[in-house]
Amino acid sequence: MSTGEQNSRIPAYPGVERFVDAFDKLVVQPRRTRSQVPVVLLSEPDGGQAGRRIVAGLRTRLRGREGRLAPHAWVPDAPGDAAQVPLDLFEQIAFQLDESMPPGTGRLRLPSYRLLRAVVGAPAAGGLMERRPGELRDHCYAEHRQVSALARGLWWLGGRDQASGGTLLELLWNFIAGPLFQRLPRALYGRRAGRRMLGRGRSGGRRWYAEWVRQQQGTPPADFFRSALDLVGGGPDGDPEQLDRILVHALLADLEAAGRKRAFNPWRRRRVSRFVLLVEEAGPAESRIQRFLRELRSAMEDLRCTSVVAVAAGVRTLASRIPDIEVPGLSAAGADLANIAQRGTPPGRPSGMVVPVAEGPEDDQAATYWLGRWPTLAPPTLRWGPGAEVAAALGVCVLALVVTGGLLAGVPFTNVGPDPCLGSTFLGTDGQCVGVAEGAASFGTGDSERAVRDVLQRIEQQNEQVEKELSGRADDDPRPRARTVVYFGPLSGGKDAEDPVRGGTLAELRGLALAQAYVNAQALRSGERVPLRVLAANAGDRFKDAPAVARRIVDLAEKDGSIVGVVGFGQSRRRTYEAMRILHAAGLPMVGTSGTADELLRQGEHYYQTAPTDTRAGQVMASFAEHAPMVGGRKAVRVRLIADPADAYSASLASAFRAAYGDERTGMLLYTPTDAPEPSPVPGGPTGPSVPAVEDLAREVCRAVAQEPRTAVVWAGRGSHFQLFLNELTRDARDCPKLSVLGGDDVTNALTEERRPWEVFSGLTLYYVSHGRAPALSGASGEAAAFLAAYDRTYADDHGTRTGAMRQDAHVALAWDAMRYLAEGVDQAWRGTGGHDERLGRGLLQAVLFQGLGGGGFDGATGRIEAHGAAGGGRVTEKKLTAVERGGAKGSQTVLLCGTVARGDVRGTWGPEKHPCP
Repeated sequence: MSTGEQNSRIPAYPGVERFVDAFDKLVVQPRRTRSQVPVVLLSEPDGGQAGRRIVAGLRTRLRGREGRLAPHAWVPDAPGDAAQVPLDLFEQIAFQLDESMPPGTGRLRLPSYRLLRAVVGAPAAGGLMERRPGELRDHCYAEHRQVSALARGLWWLGGRDQASGGTLLELLWNFIAGPLFQRLPRALYGRRAGRRMLGRGRSGGRRWYAEWVRQQQGTPPADFFRSALDLVGGGPDGDPEQLDRILVHALLADLEAAGRKRAFNPWRRRRVSRFVLLVEEAGPAESRIQRFLRELRSAMEDLRCTSVVAVAAGVRTLASRIPDIEVPGLSAAGADLANIAQRGTPPGRPSGMVVPVAEGPEDDQAATYWLGRWPTLAPPTLRWGPGAEVAAALGVCVLALVVTGGLLAGVPFTNVGPDPCLGSTFLGTDGQCVGVAEGAASFGTGDSERAVRDVLQRIEQQNEQVEKELSGRADDDPRPRARTVVYFGPLSGGKDAEDPVRGGTLAELRGLALAQAYVNAQALRSGERVPLRVLAANAGDRFKDAPAVARRIVDLAEKDGSIVGVVGFGQSRRRTYEAMRILHAAGLPMVGTSGTADELLRQGEHYYQTAPTDTRAGQVMASFAEHAPMVGGRKAVRVRLIADPADAYSASLASAFRAAYGDERTGMLLYTPTDAPEPSPVPGGPTGPSVPAVEDLAREVCRAVAQEPRTAVVWAGRGSHFQLFLNELTRDARDCPKLSVLGGDDVTNALTEERRPWEVFSGLTLYYVSHGRAPALSGASGEAAAFLAAYDRTYADDHGTRTGAMRQDAHVALAWDAMRYLAEGVDQAWRGTGGHDERLGRGLLQAVLFQGLGGGGFDGATGRIEAHGAAGGGRVTEKKLTAVERGGAKGSQTVLLCGTVARGDVRGTWGPEKHPCP
């Protein structure tokens, strides 16, 4: 991770370097000098985002450049009812703390929390009162087996009892081995749990539970499981504040114990950092997170917890139930925290510190310099790792054996640390986590990436739903098992990116998730279709890490036979082509979403495309520019074509338009942004005069329009640069107060910005290509109507927001069609096995796609999808539906529609004058 990126993570507000320096010292403070640290509450009285940016920067600081530097958990903003029981919140914190343990510090065990978590989640016990403690113990032991390999293995050795079914031999084995391997370990577990929680064993430091029960019941508890019946009685529907209180106490007690070193545990000795809790948004006084913070502060004070540092941002309404330390700003807070690190916390001091943080200019030069010199946390480093220490100890033993008995042995040890990306695979070019993962925990940390995380969480939930549905089926069930599809796209943005996820990725993810739910609903209902799981593969900003991630997909597919194909490739870039060649060589079927370059189809016969090619889009754009009255009600007499010669998509689309429209009326302007991922020109790309900066581009266009008002601009560049062009045009629009633009399909990405293009430049008349606008097809296509119904059910609250324009965006519908394409191929491949599910694999799916789907295709949400296959004459729909839309504040209007809407419905002309479609 670059220093510049780190500087962008923590804003250089005045005094921030003093605050961050004190935070660093507290995190890595030695055990013997630690004292309780107040919870830091970053208040934002003006409703800004300054506190969030600081907390996000602290998280980046803890994650380090190449590995995690301190165990930490990130609590995202999750508004909801404060009365909701927070079991998922605690599970999230426990999981992240375990996953973020630095290399060489071992796994994080949380026995008290796991035990009480099982108690809280236990079903209501039935039967006589005397039996209920035993039933609770059995339930807790069943939950313990989920996290303990030893307990799980012993239970398996005990066999299945009569209640669990089984053959006569299994029942006989259970009768003999069950008491030894099942009932005895369960009884020992219950005895040990009671002694641990009630302070009667070696773990007497956890007597806090006995004190807590004494406060609740007035008498010391005699048995843990009997005293825990009060929690079980309420269960998840009990008093949420009381449940928060007991779970926070259990979690902090375990973290306190985990921070103490043990003489014969080299992993424990290397836990030199405190555990850090970072909260993105505290919320109002009665919010879910505020309740958690109140109980956290009280528990830290009750337990005198010294192993945890907590920082919460977004404190807009402070809870008045607990007194706070109030400081004037970040600099004063840093001084106070540094004093605590040096001298400790005075007794009786409040457990929370309120720090007002207001939005302001990041112009503190001292902070900028300090953050540049120290971009990440610098924890103390130990010369030897735990593996080396164990190896040294064993070496001493071996040496003793050699001396005494003549035994010569060598024991090699290696210390391989965990992956620096939480749940992901590896750090990419821009320091983002890239690779293949299931769920949302791996990708995205910023506010603007929350929408992407939400969709990934939806996909993860749908995967779990499939697993849950299939887990109850018998081994001889004739219905098909689930198969896995990998989505391949850029799930994170690069350094300083205004929109971290560029190029329609969020829209594609939404379409993919909707299609997965639609396909699985049919599959689980009928039993004659194959349910699909989805894994997310982050190829990095603008596919910079695509080849490396493609190799990870290939490696994963070799180990997991359920992976049948890959969907995505939504951006036509040279790194995308390289990744496709890697996947093609491995025999993985690929279905494209919104990628349009003709070059995509030349990367191998395992790739099938749903979007029109750039050649077809360029011909449609040329026909529209030729005949449409797009410049003040009149036809354009000249065109200024803007393209990026280093971008494969832009070069392909510009060349196609120029060939169809003619060189003599086309004035070319070439512009390559300074942050281009591949700055060298594409071989065989467009040629012409180039401009070095976007302001020069705006000036040249304005000069051309001033000379000839009937000049139209054809934008063949990326939508992410279109807004920058309009901003520059707005600054000097005296010579060109009005401008007509015809954009490629990537311009639709600019329609989801905070300010729409016509709001940036009020004199803009915008036309743009759309590869299948579902609302325009809903009356003629049943698939388009089904897609819109699914979208409206899922994103009904989206209308009128920034992402509300995605309902009109073809990226969503194209991803829906790509998923449906692959799902239809999987279903036909499964039917071809004659119901022999074990024969279904990606090789058989590739054979079906190569020969072509039965019926020649299907009616998709973006028009008719022809699927004749490579053997049937093509891997792309020749007359794929293409539209030109006119954008505006009142919504989009379709002004050109060419291609096949559905079987038997082909649009061959467009416009009132019936111009022929290309």
